[in-house]
Amino acid sequence: MYGLRCQKTAKPVPLKEIDVHVDIIGYVSNVTSSLEYHNGEDNPIEAVFVFPLDETSAVYKFEALIEGRRIIGKVKEKQKAREEYDDAIASGEGAFLFEEDDRAGDVFKCSVGNLPPKTSATIQLSYVAELPVEADSSLKFVLPGVLNPRYSSDTGAAAYDDTYIVPGDVVTSGAPYKLKLKVNVSSPNSIDKIESPKASVDVAYGGTSAQVTLKDGHKFDSDVELYVYYKDKHRPFAVTELGQGTDGFMADHTVMLTFVPDLSREDLVANCGEFIFILDRSGSMSGNKIKDARETLLLFLKSLPIGCYFNIVGFGSSHQSLFKGSQQYDNKSLKTACKALGKMEADLGGTEILQPLQYVYKQPPIAGHPRQLFLLTDGEVWDTRACVSEVAKHADSARCFSVGIGEGASTALVKGVARAGRGKAEFVSGTDRLQAKVMRLLSCALQPTVTGVGLTWQLPNGVTAVPIPSTPPPIFSGDRFIMYAQLQGQLPVDVTEASVTLSGRVLTEEIKHTLDLTLKTQDQEMPSADDGPEPQQLHRLAAKTLVKELEVNLEKDNGDSEKVSDSAKKQIIDLSGAANVVSKFTSFIGVDSEREEPIQGAMMRRNIRPPMMLACMGAPGGMRRRLVGGGPGPGSSQGPKTKKKARAMPRKMAMAARPMGGGFGAGVAAAMDDEEGEDSAPPSTVIPLQMAEGSWELDDDLAAVLGVKLDRLTKECPVQKKAVWATVLALVWLHTKMADKKVEWQMLARKATTWLKAHQEGWSADDVVGKACTVLGAKVDPSAVLG
Repeated sequence: MYGLRCQKTAKPVPLKEIDVHVDIIGYVSNVTSSLEYHNGEDNPIEAVFVFPLDETSAVYKFEALIEGRRIIGKVKEKQKAREEYDDAIASGEGAFLFEEDDRAGDVFKCSVGNLPPKTSATIQLSYVAELPVEADSSLKFVLPGVLNPRYSSDTGAAAYDDTYIVPGDVVTSGAPYKLKLKVNVSSPNSIDKIESPKASVDVAYGGTSAQVTLKDGHKFDSDVELYVYYKDKHRPFAVTELGQGTDGFMADHTVMLTFVPDLSREDLVANCGEFIFILDRSGSMSGNKIKDARETLLLFLKSLPIGCYFNIVGFGSSHQSLFKGSQQYDNKSLKTACKALGKMEADLGGTEILQPLQYVYKQPPIAGHPRQLFLLTDGEVWDTRACVSEVAKHADSARCFSVGIGEGASTALVKGVARAGRGKAEFVSGTDRLQAKVMRLLSCALQPTVTGVGLTWQLPNGVTAVPIPSTPPPIFSGDRFIMYAQLQGQLPVDVTEASVTLSGRVLTEEIKHTLDLTLKTQDQEMPSADDGPEPQQLHRLAAKTLVKELEVNLEKDNGDSEKVSDSAKKQIIDLSGAANVVSKFTSFIGVDSEREEPIQGAMMRRNIRPPMMLACMGAPGGMRRRLVGGGPGPGSSQGPKTKKKARAMPRKMAMAARPMGGGFGAGVAAAMDDEEGEDSAPPSTVIPLQMAEGSWELDDDLAAVLGVKLDRLTKECPVQKKAVWATVLALVWLHTKMADKKVEWQMLARKATTWLKAHQEGWSADDVVGKACTVLGAKVDPSAVLG
């Protein structure tokens, strides 16, 4: 089986089957995974399974079933749990440990110790998580199947400790362990559709519910992704979950609030700011990742507002800045950036993010231009907490947006820096386009900050609301805003109506959204643990959200220091124990103390690795070297050699190698000046030809993209200013040839429209757009071009 291999003996590891049951209710998923182990050897073994999990997931149950005995894991302080685990193993008892990695909050380790010979054990793990909303308003559920190697600055390589990877280990192919997956979807709104771009699934619809199952033969060699589309998806709502018990965190009622504010007005788009793009150029970004990053940077540059400031910082084992300091955005600086862009390769060695972050934050601020950071990385690092801490320390002076590229990108890093920097995070995998994700973030960054955000509650006398997190998250137009609150105090016996109002201010305009709440008392209808999903999901999500806020505050106060105040640590441990949710300071521990006789024999360790990682390990040497070594290191000649060969390609071959189907990869090379005077491939779209202020020039390059001779374009020009005619032609071309990628170019088109309106003298939109459509054989409504 894939990767089921022992460090010492190379014998099979005993994971046989993973059975996953998922309940998606509205915007929340409740997941229960059952992992079946079998020890077919003559000695007891320790099986260690390391796997990724979204860092915001609240893991709340850990149980084991062995020889008919059920061992229930309890949340305890991490070091005490480890000591209890080791003591149980030493005394011949079976033990089970589940813990979050000390370095990254999205990597978890499950240890099954002293599994007796010829015996099976089933580990059951349950967690609850919010589902992210995609650009098309779908909800995305991901069952991770990939844990990428992560770069360690201590070793200068992509590395795991002995829990994660055996250096030089090569795994032969074979049948993977079996995965079963069943997903139940339910919502107050009707379900429009459910899609899975990579997995073969069967979907049975039932109006407001649906069931999804994997088809037979699915290989768990990548993430399983489901996209759920609801009708009436932008309607704000509130959900109240009853408390249980007499006191403590789980006894108070918990409310989940969801708003989708609409701030999509052109007069609310900022025209100032300092935009710094921090680009991962480590070896793990090679291939399509760096190619897509270059294309994305081109879109990013063309979409910036005139008069702002910008810079590009590439990083790997070292970092390089395009400018010594951010430059004002104009045609000269844009030309310099495009020139450098075509030369950017994944040739800077390992992945060290902390140093470029520190470099950026040390740059002096520019008055009147709020700093906005865009971190683009595949997230394969271990110093996650130090990076999050650095961003948190500067959250008052700079917002941070982040994009995770590829399956296995660290959610702890990507979400962590965005949360600490009061920005927004996106992930790109499978069929996702990086360009669309980054432009969505740029759109958020250009929105003025919503200030004075607060919640006003109308509650019964004696009842107060405690918001979670204590500081509201940032608000972006069209994006989902989620907060929790605990209702403390005695509620009346009867059903009580209440309300909450979200308010804030955008520039001089006030925004308000009000939601009605229905509250029930403790003795009224309660969900049962035996009916459907585990109860109190919202309580656990609220607890995890509060734990994350407390951890960020600790990182802000302590930096990368290992010293943590006892009171702050105790607060997290107490909350983790009360909600039964694992944290960086706690673990689940279970001991099989009911076994009548101690387990005899020397225990052997077995490591179980995610199948995609193992498939890479069995790949040809180059892939295996990247996995263990982290790609080309500092001084490597791989990047320059590859680049030199590409330059030497005959022009016809270079054009044949160009991306097809509406991509604009060739445009990146065409957007730069060739210092050596060699020919570069012509642009494949109009995007690289746009000027900083938003216009186009009527020249041979534009004519080549449009497919019309320059002489004819000049002759047909219906206006005195040729740049107006060229700009209308370019916009008509975009609406015709790249309509399916409008989300990627709509911001640069908006800039072009603004420029056209400023030069609309002596001509009408109907006449000029109509003429352009005639010349290009297109059909575009003039209002789409000039608004």
